[in-house]
Amino acid sequence: MLKNRNIIFAIIILILIIFLILPIKYPLIIKSKGKLLPYKTWTLAKGTDGRLITSLNDNLTGINDGFTVTQFERGDAVQFKLKTEVISKDFISKGDTIGYVISNIIEKDIEKLKGELETAKASLNIQTSSEKESVIDAEKSKLVFAEKELEEQTKVFDRKKLLFERQLISQQEYEADEAKFELAKINVNIAKERLRTVQSGAKKEEINFAASQISALENEIRILQKRYESNNIVTPIGGNVNKTFSSDTLLVINDTSKNVILIPVKWSDINKIQVNQSVIISSAEVDEVINGKIISIGNNVKTANNFQYVLVTVISEDRMKQLKSGLYVDCKIECGSETALDILSDFLKPIFK
Repeated sequence: MLKNRNIIFAIIILILIIFLILPIKYPLIIKSKGKLLPYKTWTLAKGTDGRLITSLNDNLTGINDGFTVTQFERGDAVQFKLKTEVISKDFISKGDTIGYVISNIIEKDIEKLKGELETAKASLNIQTSSEKESVIDAEKSKLVFAEKELEEQTKVFDRKKLLFERQLISQQEYEADEAKFELAKINVNIAKERLRTVQSGAKKEEINFAASQISALENEIRILQKRYESNNIVTPIGGNVNKTFSSDTLLVINDTSKNVILIPVKWSDINKIQVNQSVIISSAEVDEVINGKIISIGNNVKTANNFQYVLVTVISEDRMKQLKSGLYVDCKIECGSETALDILSDFLKPIFK
């Protein structure tokens, strides 16, 4: 009986030895949990000081691709409005305007410059006009009208100033009347200058100077218009709208045209990992499988709960139906193949350390 046992034991040992030395290759798969992320994420947020901040994060490279801060002038009554017809959609296209920043100071400056431009053009026309007497009479009438307008605006502004000091009207109403008062003063000065110009006549140098003033005003208006339009918030990527309920984060857009998976791989397995290896991504909660490939392997070893790991970045171009960004998923990294002897060696290494 004992002899039979020894024979059976010897046969088993022989089979195991043969099994180990045979050059049969077995698939080498490393399993780990990973986190699904969108390809890129664009965030619109509000700073504690009222500034608007946008950031564009590339989850594939781990780099912030763009960062802007919209700074407003002190004392400017600024309004920001989101376009509800755009953000109410589930998907936003690249280049869509999602909101407007309205600056009272810039609007006021643009209107003021436009008025000065019209006056400068009219003045140049007068300087080059041959119908002098009728032009002088017309300018005198305009001066009288401007002075009457200033007189009326002065009375209104004085009353509003008193009410504002007593806190009986809002600052916005006070500033509106102040702007009208200042504009009336400017109009009187312009009317006086135009009358002086037509009465004295214009030399060639004066005409050239007036033309250069017109050009300078037009350039200033273009600069302010560009600055005003740059305050419009335009998304640099297309993607799904991620509605947030935060008082600071106004909007998040996720570009899911591709998907990024961050996978922690044990430090002891990292030598088996290579760029371009295939990865199978799935979840027990949903019936969906997507495929990806390794794009990069981290250079830093991290530790969590006595577990040393390296982050491996995977990209998948498969369109997801049930899987969603933010999920933790099951990942199988296909690392080629190994023999039974290699498998046994990997198993025994931790034991005999």
